[in-house]
Amino acid sequence: MKRKWIDLLLFYSTVMIIISGIVLYIMPHGRVAYFTGWTFLGIDKDGWDNIHIIFGFLMVIVAVWHILINWKVMKKYLMQRESVFALLITAVITIGTVANIQPFKSVGDLEEMIKNSWDVNKKAISIAHAELLSLKEFCLRLNINLNQAVSKLKAMGYKFSVNESLKVIAKNNNTTPADIYMILKQPSGNTFQTVPAAGYGRMTLEEVCRKENIDIRVCLQKLKHKGINAKPQQTLREIAFPNGYTPVEIIDIIKK
Repeated sequence: MKRKWIDLLLFYSTVMIIISGIVLYIMPHGRVAYFTGWTFLGIDKDGWDNIHIIFGFLMVIVAVWHILINWKVMKKYLMQRESVFALLITAVITIGTVANIQPFKSVGDLEEMIKNSWDVNKKAISIAHAELLSLKEFCLRLNINLNQAVSKLKAMGYKFSVNESLKVIAKNNNTTPADIYMILKQPSGNTFQTVPAAGYGRMTLEEVCRKENIDIRVCLQKLKHKGINAKPQQTLREIAFPNGYTPVEIIDIIKK
């Protein structure tokens, strides 16, 4: 009975480690993921990090449990010739990885290439962890007029304080730091025509079309023309980020 539990827990932990490991390998860089509100299967970067860590701990616990129960057999394996070869392979991989030599270097290079290939990288800015800056600090760093920024956000229905971080403002208004930045950087004359009110990112495409009096079929055709395959029941965030857009830009596309 113990071995059955061990095998099952080890199996499912391994599956979760593989899935979360792949997601972390291919996801955008941290500053991009945080700033654009990147998600995969509805889970953000922190969520995938936590999944990977928790199941990693569970896997370690179960693996130790497995070794203890099967110690007699394991001890025999350790004394055999295959154990030496396995140890050598492990040592070679460790040294090659630390030394950053081929073919191990190519694994890291591929990761970097995939992370940089995401279109959401274009939505990021050069400031690391800009989402943690207060609105006042953010505007100061990017030379944005604070009074104009406040006016734009208030006109869009955002509730905030200039001393709150972009991350907090975004969370309280159901949007992302990238969407807020898109509002702030647009000319005042165009902003209010193209940028949706707070909360649109979590609305489904069907709900947005109904609210804006847009034919859903026309909307889908406009998105398809841009290479975006969307479904009426998907939220704007689910449509936008995987395709390298923000909800603001999706609204802009369907309203043209």
